[in-house]
Amino acid sequence: MKLRITNKNKSTLKLELEGNCGGSLPKRALPPSYPPVFEGEISADEAQELCRLLQEQAKKILVDYLAKSERSSLQCRKLLQRKEFDGRTIEAAIRYCQEMNYISDARFAETLIRSYQNRRASKRAIVAKLREHQLPIQLWEPILEEHFSSEQASDDLRELLRKYCASKAELPYNKLREKAFAYLFRKGFELDDIQSAWDELD
Repeated sequence: MKLRITNKNKSTLKLELEGNCGGSLPKRALPPSYPPVFEGEISADEAQELCRLLQEQAKKILVDYLAKSERSSLQCRKLLQRKEFDGRTIEAAIRYCQEMNYISDARFAETLIRSYQNRRASKRAIVAKLREHQLPIQLWEPILEEHFSSEQASDDLRELLRKYCASKAELPYNKLREKAFAYLFRKGFELDDIQSAWDELD
């Protein structure tokens, strides 16, 4: 089986096992029988051991990453792709973290929803963020409905509008209205809801 080892940076090597596995490995983790730069044939047993080392490294990278904050499966997958791990190694590491409950897309969705609610984000903006993470709608829709009420959304919209108008009080009425509507629409609020909030503010 053909193995290629190249320097990725000062402390990391890139391993490629043709038709088998690949990824990044710290130089200190490479068995001493291999030079830091190598291209040649190795046995099936040697290839199996290197793939095992890569799988353990991928798991370690994910566990360290997840210890800092809640992450989605997509974020974890992209991290390991940036580290140039092969698809099978990536999926095995993600499965391991899911089994250990280190990765939970449902928990991530709830954390994201609460975080954006605290910032007074619109429902449409929150849905867009959830879709960015390619989370299935059946996973997050019940959580969103549970935590997001129309009354709270109206209150958040009125508060955002009030603060915006206070910060732009020097503007003429028509210019202020134009800018306020554009600002809130960019935040994902519907024009009819913005109009209702504006009428109440008047």
